Amino acid sequence: MSDSKEKYVPKIIKSVLKDVIAQKPLKKGIQQIRICNAWGETMGNHILSYTDEVRFSQNTLYVKLRSAPLKIELSYGLDTLVKRINDHLGGEFVQKITLV
Repeated sequence: MSDSKEKYVPKIIKSVLKDVIAQKPLKKGIQQIRICNAWGETMGNHILSYTDEVRFSQNTLYVKLRSAPLKIELSYGLDTLVKRINDHLGGEFVQKITLV
């Protein structure tokens, strides 16, 4: 008599979640969230308090600031900010930052 029950191999939750996240649409969305969150994590609470919106599209991080003087000050070091964010993320994700 054959056993109709299928045998399941137990897996570690970490590996299952990694497989789920690796699905392209989900991975892309999570990656965009990580990149947007990196702005606040690398810039600190003071600059984050002047930030209205952060979005990422086509390798460009768009940051909407409500302080014109801060926008001017940050615009002088955009290349440094790109490097800092990419170092924080551990890869070359952001090619350009546009302050809006």
